[in-house]
Amino acid sequence: MGDVRIRQWIEMRLGLSEEEADLLRVRTWRQYGTTARGLEAEFGIPQAPFYEETIGQIDPREHIRPNPELAAMLAQLTAACYVFTNAPAVYAVRVLDALGVRPWFRGIFDIEHSGWHCKPEPEAYHAALDSLGLPPAEVGLVEDNPRNLPPAVELGMYTVLLDNEEGEAKADLRIARVTELAEALRRAGVEA
Repeated sequence: MGDVRIRQWIEMRLGLSEEEADLLRVRTWRQYGTTARGLEAEFGIPQAPFYEETIGQIDPREHIRPNPELAAMLAQLTAACYVFTNAPAVYAVRVLDALGVRPWFRGIFDIEHSGWHCKPEPEAYHAALDSLGLPPAEVGLVEDNPRNLPPAVELGMYTVLLDNEEGEAKADLRIARVTELAEALRRAGVEA
């Protein structure tokens, strides 16, 4: 949903063809962690207006439905849950609302919170840990992008990877679906 909007924005802003804009979108996402960070680094485009004009215009309810199974799993967790995202908080809140799971999250550590640093930049992890006031060993990270795991592993966080096809990534626990999290943590003997 956001990829098309971002590609169209790049086409219009930089005067590129659809193919050129999509190649730039993907390359900057892979190289910098987010397309916004890449466009800022390479073209001097500030991230805040980029987000406002792209994913800020998307209503996730058009693409995401409530997920009662996810809500039921989150209700089983006793640990405080936070969103740690490369997106702006306003968008993250809309996604949580669309999924029907916002009540189970205590807060959001978004791209702005981290000073516009994005995962996997270490500054993003340090900003979240500083706000939590907890040592890394007392914090877990559930991640679907294996490229975002190494900084968490290096810090000593407990890591959970949602399985994917992107090769071998180091994680303390792997699960196929996020709705398996509570049960998988219990089986692993981790307080959840």
